[in-house]
Amino acid sequence: MELIIIIAIIAIIVVEFMMRCNIKELEKIATNEELNKIAEKYPDNKTICKEILKKLNNENTQIEEDEKSNATLYLAMPNKISIGNTRGSYTRIQTMAHECLHSIQDKKMLIFNFIYSNIYLLYFLITTILIIIKKLPNEIIFSNILLILGFVYYTIRIFLENDAMIKAEYLAKEYMEEQEYASSKEIKKVVQGFKKLNEGTIKGTNCRLFVDIMIKVTIFNTLALIF
Repeated sequence: MELIIIIAIIAIIVVEFMMRCNIKELEKIATNEELNKIAEKYPDNKTICKEILKKLNNENTQIEEDEKSNATLYLAMPNKISIGNTRGSYTRIQTMAHECLHSIQDKKMLIFNFIYSNIYLLYFLITTILIIIKKLPNEIIFSNILLILGFVYYTIRIFLENDAMIKAEYLAKEYMEEQEYASSKEIKKVVQGFKKLNEGTIKGTNCRLFVDIMIKVTIFNTLALIF
């Protein structure tokens, strides 16, 4: 148990050091006033979303807006894009492209990811509770299972996220050029903003998902030692 905890902590430190990103710098890039003014020339988020879905030949995905939420995400089971409050930043165009790309990914993989991620979380919660109440025998076996489940989750989730994050920049660029609300020079500036932002967010997403898995493993094994 001690060895697993040590390895997990070392892995967290190494990954954080190698893939860390400056959150304040990313926030500064995402709120560039000049780029925000360019993005204001484009329609509202729902219209952008509809137009990008049409561009992707997707007429089945539903769109809804939730002003109370700051999150914009694609929900695989109901096949719906939920648009949060993303106004005030030019990144909203790329965000719409990102979620629209999720909507055309392999449905079996998307649904499997949704179901599997919930099973993974449920497994962690149940086994953690069983450890605390001292009802879990052979903790090392359950710890190894947790680790395997975590890496399967990581592999699937990272594939889906990286695919959408990498393609979103180019899809957003194509959309902006086709709509012609901004000049080619303005579009180039916005795309450069996307590139700078993506350099950090792609690394940050990969890092966060890996660290989350290692934290679960660390918590599980620490509780096993205590109880």
